[in-house]
Amino acid sequence: MTNNIFKTGAGLLALFGAMTLASCSDKDEMQATGGANADPDFSLAIKGMPAASGASASDAQDAISVFQFGPDGLFSKSVINSYDPEEINLVKGTTRALYCVSGIDIDVTEETTQAEFALTSITTEEGASSAPLFLSAYTQIEASQMDCELTMKRGVARIDLDARDADMDIYSITVDDAPASTYIFAGEGIMPNASTTVYTHEYAQAPTGVEKGVFMIFESDREVHVTVHGSADGTEITVPAVIETVERNKVYTLRVYDKNATVKATFTMTDWEEGDTLNSSPDMSKGLHIDPALSVFPEDVTVDYVNNIIEVPYSGAAAMKIAFSSEMKVDIDTIIYTGQRVLVDSIEAKHVKFVAEKAYNTDKAVITKFNVNINPQMKARPDYEIRMYVKKTVMNTSYDHVTIRVAASPYQIQTVEIGGSTWMAFNATTPDIAEQVFPEIGQTVEEAYQHNWAMSIGNFFQYGRQLGYSPWTSNDPNANQSTPRNIPWTDPACMPVPEGYHVATEAEWLSLIPSGVQIPSTYTAGNGEQIKVEVVELPEKLSDSPSAAANRANIFMRYVRFESLETGNVLCIPICGMKAANTAEYPGGGKAMHAWVSYWISADRYTWLFQIGGTSGALTATQGRDRWNYDGFVPVRGVKNR
Repeated sequence: MTNNIFKTGAGLLALFGAMTLASCSDKDEMQATGGANADPDFSLAIKGMPAASGASASDAQDAISVFQFGPDGLFSKSVINSYDPEEINLVKGTTRALYCVSGIDIDVTEETTQAEFALTSITTEEGASSAPLFLSAYTQIEASQMDCELTMKRGVARIDLDARDADMDIYSITVDDAPASTYIFAGEGIMPNASTTVYTHEYAQAPTGVEKGVFMIFESDREVHVTVHGSADGTEITVPAVIETVERNKVYTLRVYDKNATVKATFTMTDWEEGDTLNSSPDMSKGLHIDPALSVFPEDVTVDYVNNIIEVPYSGAAAMKIAFSSEMKVDIDTIIYTGQRVLVDSIEAKHVKFVAEKAYNTDKAVITKFNVNINPQMKARPDYEIRMYVKKTVMNTSYDHVTIRVAASPYQIQTVEIGGSTWMAFNATTPDIAEQVFPEIGQTVEEAYQHNWAMSIGNFFQYGRQLGYSPWTSNDPNANQSTPRNIPWTDPACMPVPEGYHVATEAEWLSLIPSGVQIPSTYTAGNGEQIKVEVVELPEKLSDSPSAAANRANIFMRYVRFESLETGNVLCIPICGMKAANTAEYPGGGKAMHAWVSYWISADRYTWLFQIGGTSGALTATQGRDRWNYDGFVPVRGVKNR
């Protein structure tokens, strides 16, 4: 802070000489001119006075009124009309208190007591657009004190405008609840219980830069409200801001709409003490809330209007209307999707659509509506969340958002934890998670085997390749030869199971059902779990099933059933056969099942074989490793990665 300082101390008299102030009494005149009974000089140094050549010429003060009080009241009033940065000498007399003021005149008589003078107040003129600018200082003088230093401080606060980043055309600013009066001399610890006034500053042309001293206001221990009036895109805008308390000699910068949504207030004042940055923006305390009267939601959609949360069922929501009522138009800033696989599935392109309606004005608010369509969840789709960040139209960043939560599809990959691994409940179909086998809603996995056994088979694959063949159609067994092969089955580019799963290994099959275990039986699995295993045969053949296509051969619908006696978990493996490389059509099923094993030794590739003995009555089965031609087509069972 730059100050012009009047130097202090009796030792400086020889350097600068004396400036004797005009006195308002004969006694003072005699003392000032060095009469026989003259009191010694009293040295006064003043700082804090802005000069006309300073940063703000209109802020300059050219005269200082100095009031000296003694035990009997006022005994000296002096006026300094011009000054240099030198020492000022006053008559000491019986001075007990010293008051200095610049910029205003104070009416005072010899009968005025110090207590009365200390509570002198100043009032804003009626119709003024700002409080009057003045500076003041006060100090007590000890009996032996021969010099003192006073810092003149402004008796008002200043409001500057920073409109460099404004995204609106400002045509006026209003200050409400500004105190109409104040005490001239601070430090008494009280403020006048003043009435309030309103200041208005109008612009013929919208400001685009920084304006200093738009308003001067008296100090206040109550809120002072500042309102910016303007327009944007033809919409009238009223933007409020609040100064909680106003301190004299402070600068408050009113910054309108910083583009980076960050207050970057820098103070470059030369004389004023630094004040606060007053961040002028739309009233965000109330937030942007969904308007329940103007919004439209399907019956199965629930809305929390307090927290802006919309719950959408897996069946989706068509023709939703999300409405806002505000003092200005509401825009979408950004839309963010969170949840599993949202990037892979491209939700924004495939499943969700936002379309803004044209905003319109009412006598109370601007109404903005957004049409939102959310498609039903596909099979295997998990739940996900949409965050719709919104802003008032003149803002460049959002400060509120609407959360839309879309429930998961009820068709999810079913898994069974048994034998030390987590198994897919059905054979694999493709690497696409949405194309797996899913039970109907409300149907258990085993009920799906019993009511739609043909579905449970999945697809058949050549060893090390990703593309599957349907067991129910004619296929060229050589059609897959051109696709990449991975031996053993570890490359994700060749994996026939969804992401997060792998082709069951021989070790995992052996843990589920150790070598030599006969079916049916009860045994100890590799992880110590007690498991009961049996073959289940459905009472009809595939050709009798409503789901069977015409001219299919009679196929026994059977599956191996593993049940943990500890957890009750049940894993089913369909006895569904396989296709040889030279077999174009499904050769039959219900007698054996091969499942590829991710295992490879010296160019040998293997399956895990369940071989059924007998076709009726008590069925038995054996299981174990079986070498198989890798050009054949065999089912795959996936295991979840650890």
